Amino acid sequence: MDLRPDLTDTARALERLPSNAGGRTIMVIGAKPGEGASSVSASLALLLASRSANSTWLLDLSLIDNHQFRTFQAKRFPRLGLPGRALDASLKTRQFYKVVPQLKSVDGRTQASQRLLSVHRVENSNLMVTQFRNEFLKPGQKVQIRSSPEYWTALKSVCDWAVIDAPPINTSTAALAVTRYVDGVILVVQADRTQVGEVNALRDEIEAHGGNVLGVVANRVKSDARLADRIVG
Repeated sequence: MDLRPDLTDTARALERLPSNAGGRTIMVIGAKPGEGASSVSASLALLLASRSANSTWLLDLSLIDNHQFRTFQAKRFPRLGLPGRALDASLKTRQFYKVVPQLKSVDGRTQASQRLLSVHRVENSNLMVTQFRNEFLKPGQKVQIRSSPEYWTALKSVCDWAVIDAPPINTSTAALAVTRYVDGVILVVQADRTQVGEVNALRDEIEAHGGNVLGVVANRVKSDARLADRIVG
């Protein structure tokens, strides 16, 4: 869903976030599946891209699914074109993922994983969206997110903003491997079904792994939803 009209103030608030190393990186994560974190991620990334002198990256940590790339392929956002040609997103540094098990070819060389991640500029925007080239995986191989401060430092040197769409912790620990390397984390909750205790537990777990929780986006707020008031209280 296009949530840009609802997130304009959030994007403006993020612009006040300090950075000591070029661009700024934001992680968006839902308390549980279906909270709307992917819609928030894409909408925030587009808002920040419209204000960027350089590019804004939208990086999908659900590598195999490529949900964000497929969203832009389907032209879910009005007046935007399709993702363009694939560019190498390895940034010539240690990757934040690894392929297991690693396989060797007949000449004894280990399978290369440097170019499995590509990035594509979305037409009519300053947004770059990633795609993991899972068609190059061999049967039985899987991808794991790992700690790699080098990648996130390199990313800040090539873009103004990077918005990282992370899967919920109760389905994947990918976010916990990355959270300490980003400038801030935004939690997304569905206001009429998520309990305050769940939000607090998610915040505590992220902060225990070195993350900086900036705040909460309460999605699908109804007249009888009081979650936002309880969190503030």
